[in-house]
Amino acid sequence: MIRHIFIGTFKAEVGDAIKNSVLADLRGMKENIPGIVDLHADFSTGWVGSENSVVMTVDFATKADFDVYMSHPYHTERVAPQGVKYLSGYVAAQFEL
Repeated sequence: MIRHIFIGTFKAEVGDAIKNSVLADLRGMKENIPGIVDLHADFSTGWVGSENSVVMTVDFATKADFDVYMSHPYHTERVAPQGVKYLSGYVAAQFEL
């Protein structure tokens, strides 16, 4: 099992409507990209670290499934461009469970 973790920090000027749209599109990947076993996405509580962030974990059965996710049009054409437009930065990492 592969777990992908993503934490993106919104630019200061990004409003709640855009943040909610980004979150909905992140959550929509589970229904639109094959090979995703589980996906959780929400806004950071801000208890520790950034309070202006979106956090996501995505689980895949295999590295091949992760590769499909990374190159899938829903990810590359819909979700990733939002990161460029609305995020000031992000951290992504993967590990094997």
